[in-house]
Amino acid sequence: MTDPISFSSRKAGMAAREGALRLTHAVLNDKKMLDEAYQAELENGPLRKLPGNDRAFAKRIVITLLQHLGEIDQILASFMDRGIPKKSGPLRNILRLGVAELLFLQVPSHAVVDSAVTHFRTWKKYAGFKGLTNAVLRQVSQKGAERLKEIDTAKANLPDWLYQDWLKSYGKDVVDQMVEVSNAPSTPLDLSFKANDENAQKLAEVLEGQWLETGSLRLASHGKVDELEGFEAGDWWVQDTAASLPVKLLGDVKDTEVLDLCAAPGGKTMQLAALGADVTALDLSGKRLQRIQKNLDRTKLEAKLVQGDALKHKFGKLFPAILLDAPCSATGTMRRHPELIHQRSPADIAHFAKLQARMLRRAADLLDDNGVLVFCTCSLQAAEGPDLIPDFLMEYPDFGIDPVEEKNHPEFAPFIQSDGSLRTRPDQMAELGGLDGFYIIRFRKYA
Repeated sequence: MTDPISFSSRKAGMAAREGALRLTHAVLNDKKMLDEAYQAELENGPLRKLPGNDRAFAKRIVITLLQHLGEIDQILASFMDRGIPKKSGPLRNILRLGVAELLFLQVPSHAVVDSAVTHFRTWKKYAGFKGLTNAVLRQVSQKGAERLKEIDTAKANLPDWLYQDWLKSYGKDVVDQMVEVSNAPSTPLDLSFKANDENAQKLAEVLEGQWLETGSLRLASHGKVDELEGFEAGDWWVQDTAASLPVKLLGDVKDTEVLDLCAAPGGKTMQLAALGADVTALDLSGKRLQRIQKNLDRTKLEAKLVQGDALKHKFGKLFPAILLDAPCSATGTMRRHPELIHQRSPADIAHFAKLQARMLRRAADLLDDNGVLVFCTCSLQAAEGPDLIPDFLMEYPDFGIDPVEEKNHPEFAPFIQSDGSLRTRPDQMAELGGLDGFYIIRFRKYA
């Protein structure tokens, strides 16, 4: 983690915090993804003028705030009997950032309080809240750590509807562990290689990575991705190891026509191409397809990219193998995108579940006799996975679950469910940094 008090200058430290405030507003008020907001800052915002360490600190504060948002708001509420005043503009987020620094990044209180008050030089309309800001953050610095011990971390940081949903599906111990792993200061980086050859072994040593049983190389820490050894040569691509599992359920796809529906961000497309499949990769977004093509070019792999709506596009033929990584709430990616749990709602889950059911039926209609269909979502919600399967099988009696068995895939043993589907969760492989949450199931169509 970036040293929170190692700024290139006092001015840069304040500029980083101003950037953090803008990012917080973009994520929590405008519902933007953090990476999207951060990239916009680097391209057109004031953060682009700061040294790398200062930019990284701005993002680190925001990630910390998002990971601990519920705890932070409870701490603030305990020191503000009347709550946040109405029409107080940026006050709430200024205080949130201050608590994040004080209690979770352990920045000295004088630096935090001084910076928080200094924000109001920019927000002169709200300068009357400087005294309140000073008083609240000083109290937090003195008593906040003790009060933090009394808070149930998972229950506080998850929206109640999400907490109750996960409690029902996984139980409290697992939910607590999922949140604990997801709140780690940093998330490891997983790489997928074109082949586990001698070059991959050499790169693993250079990159100081660890091979996982699932076949990915995990880097506990790393610099800029595009500056890592092997990036320019196209030896690997970034892909969470859980996201690499669905392709492996298709088996030997060499010289097999495979339809990759909803292909972005493209990791699975590259996996299939690297295995020698004849890949048709479809996605609705032309921009996302351009990024996939760029990565295919870098890795010297080939796939046919098609822009279109998976529910409507006419392919003119059936496929022997189909991979459907359906659009979803992405709650399983909370390790890397802590903002998502604060942006989703039960209505979103219902929307995605209906869409997934339609897309699963569409994929089934495109599968040839004796073909294999792998369906997956990067969601931890039962509604976006196992709850969809009974109705699908009732509607398509010529389809059956093709269960994953430990004897054939011992590396998948920790993830195999009673019906032969796979479920990965953030708390699995916790000692190595966890996994994204995925639901994966394989079907076969019988003639």
